[in-house]
Amino acid sequence: MHFVHILSYTWENGGASKVVYDLAKFQVEHGDKVTIITMDMEGQKRYKDIEGVNFISIVPQLLTKFLPLFSTELWHILKKNEQGFDVIHLHGLWNFTLLAAHLLKLHNNSIVTVHGCAHPYTFIGNRIKRGLFTYSFQKNFLKKARMVHVLHGGELSEVSDYLGQTTSNIRIIPNGIDVPEINSKTHKIGNHVLFLSRLHQKKGLDLLLPAFKQVINIISDAQLIIAGPDFGMLGFVQDFIKNNELEKSIIYVGSVDGQAKIELLQNSKVFALPSYSEGFSIAVLEALVYQLPVVVSTETGLSNEIKENEAGEVIELNSNSISNAIVEILQNQHLADKMAFNGRKLVEERFETSKVCGQFDSVVKQLF
Repeated sequence: MHFVHILSYTWENGGASKVVYDLAKFQVEHGDKVTIITMDMEGQKRYKDIEGVNFISIVPQLLTKFLPLFSTELWHILKKNEQGFDVIHLHGLWNFTLLAAHLLKLHNNSIVTVHGCAHPYTFIGNRIKRGLFTYSFQKNFLKKARMVHVLHGGELSEVSDYLGQTTSNIRIIPNGIDVPEINSKTHKIGNHVLFLSRLHQKKGLDLLLPAFKQVINIISDAQLIIAGPDFGMLGFVQDFIKNNELEKSIIYVGSVDGQAKIELLQNSKVFALPSYSEGFSIAVLEALVYQLPVVVSTETGLSNEIKENEAGEVIELNSNSISNAIVEILQNQHLADKMAFNGRKLVEERFETSKVCGQFDSVVKQLF
């Protein structure tokens, strides 16, 4: 089969690019043909190349600012389908790819991975655009697509609420991650708390920073490391640090990947991501696999699994809940060790890449 994945395949796009990387790599290794169509935005860096995968770069146009992934070139590629795509895999909602597939009547060839885009939080401040998408084509397209891929039960409920019904084309398959060998006996120095994600309004930095100010009132040597690309919140972070004279306690290190990211995960004692809206976070999976206790919100796709397996703290969306959870982990080494062990075990048993990709492949081959 010939799969085509369509998205902005960049490091800045976060977990969606990692998901496509894993799926495409698995598909090629198991005899399928794969193409990735990506829009390389100015200032963004393309995600990792994959041996055997064909990449097509499309150029942003004026309307792309208002309609993500808009491209007349992409329209013609899909319309002519000269490469013979069997499965068109669309990533996310609220973008041009779904509109193009709808107008070209490609429902029966399409998979849509929602990537958390049906969460009610996504409607805040975008109700006109969301309404236009919903009632002109998107709801109808999702109902007719061959497969709608959601990451967890909560996202199934979000999509069902959005559509006004539960449709038979929805499948639940989580994200996965590779499980590297690590030295679990390494002693961590310092009380480092790690935020590793896009600096976006939905990630809860407006709650985490005041919460961390409360943390250092109790644990004076605690340090918050903020890593990730700016998506509109860097100014808030810098102003908060300056206004509260926290230059030594809160440090922004920018985007990280590769060994630099691994070292942050290995050297931190707590991972904090109090998101208002979060799918099946790759960053949280990375923290768990590196035996890092996590503090996540109830709005995180992995929250039920984290709570059930005692791999971290699931907090309410307020600063007191966040600070209490961080302090409890930093002050209780036995609890931290237990969470670290449970988190790694959870990933190994349920969310290892090959297992998840194999599950996805099996479902798709049954449908197509």
